[in-house]
Amino acid sequence: MSSDEEIFGKRPKEYFQVKEKKSVTFIFSCLYMGFMGFIPIFLGILGFMKIYFPGASTWFFVSNIVLGILMIIGAIATFNFFKMGIYLFGLTLILDILFHLSLGFEELDAINGLYLFIGFALVPIIPRWKLFK
Repeated sequence: MSSDEEIFGKRPKEYFQVKEKKSVTFIFSCLYMGFMGFIPIFLGILGFMKIYFPGASTWFFVSNIVLGILMIIGAIATFNFFKMGIYLFGLTLILDILFHLSLGFEELDAINGLYLFIGFALVPIIPRWKLFK
C-alpha cells in the first residue's frame, strides 16, 4: 500500500477514465466559468453609470472589467484544453476577491464563486487533466 492510499484511501479508477473528451458536465463547468467572468464586467459597467459604489474612482471599474475579461479568456482556454486557462481563471478570481477585500467590500459573490469553482467546475476538469496542453 502506497503512502497516498494510506492517507486518502483507495480512489476509484473509473473517475480518471474519460469516456468523452467534452462531456455535458465539462461544457457546463466552462459555461459557469465564463458566466463568472461577466459579473465583474457587469459591476464595472454599473460603476461607470454611478449605480454601483458611486464614490469610487474610474480605475476601480476599469480594473474590474479587465479582471472579468481575463476570467472569460481563462474559461475559453479551459474549453480548448489549455492548462493556462485553469491557472488564469483561478488567479484572476483570487485577485478579484483580494481586490474587493482590500478596498473594504464585504460582498460574497466572488468568494462564493471561488467555492463553486472548486466544488463544481473542477470536478469534470480534473479527470481530463491529461488531455490539456
